Amino acid sequence: MSRIQMLMSKAGTVAHLLAVELSTASAGDRMATVQELSERFQVGKGTVQAALALLEEAGAVEIRPRGKLGTFVAAIDHGLIWEFAGGRSISVAMPLPYSRRYEGLATGMHTAFQQAGVPLTLMFVRGSTDRMRALREERADFAVMSRFAALSDPELEVVRDFGPHSYVGAHGLVVAEGRRADDPGLRVAVDPASVDQAELTAAVFPGLPPKQRIEVSYNQLNRYFADGLVDATVWNLDEIDAHISSPVTVHPVEGLEDDATTSAVIVARRDADAVPTAVKVALEGDLVRTAADDVVAGRLIPTY
Repeated sequence: MSRIQMLMSKAGTVAHLLAVELSTASAGDRMATVQELSERFQVGKGTVQAALALLEEAGAVEIRPRGKLGTFVAAIDHGLIWEFAGGRSISVAMPLPYSRRYEGLATGMHTAFQQAGVPLTLMFVRGSTDRMRALREERADFAVMSRFAALSDPELEVVRDFGPHSYVGAHGLVVAEGRRADDPGLRVAVDPASVDQAELTAAVFPGLPPKQRIEVSYNQLNRYFADGLVDATVWNLDEIDAHISSPVTVHPVEGLEDDATTSAVIVARRDADAVPTAVKVALEGDLVRTAADDVVAGRLIPTY
């Protein structure tokens, strides 16, 4: 019987169910007994044993009995287990790749998931608030944002933190040429879709009158400065040269920025199913961060 025929058999159906269970397992974990699995899946013990044999013969898992202690996972190929479990694509909501750092994160994700054998769909969504919404509406399994933004929503759980300066290099106070940073009449650009930008702006300009608060998305920023519609903003310095052609002065936002605002994290909903081990494997180690840093440094061509 071919592997395809086996997968279409009753044992193949149970192998799929077993793979779904094993998708959150790791080597060393104790497995349910054949009797327990037989009762859970409402099939005979012989079918369960045939399903386990199918997974073992494919190299997806290695099972070892330890007498009275039970049966344990001795080794597991998370990519193959993911394939047996259905192999659906994991969706990750990402920032729009308009900076080298964001292109680097997308490249790192693509590289890490490809190496782990897990299909990946990157959704490029502008603004951390909209990426959070994509998670809440279950349009994405995970989302990438700053740790600062992630901590603003108690419904989110950080799955992996990629460390300082993985999300942005720094933020700065950007002021139009000829205007002073301490001018109380500055018209300030605020992007309500960005938790980081909106909160940092509120910290730099406490009590800003509504008429001086100008809502602007990143792609409108250059035109607003050029047309004299705004005088200042707090913005990601990675993007200033590429997105503002008007003459401006950049000031540091001293005392307001910390690792939380510059660190990229990947998050999931707290009430979501357990993170599959294949995803954890893809995200562990330094592969994502290394690839991202290589893109920023020009050592790696962005691929995503």
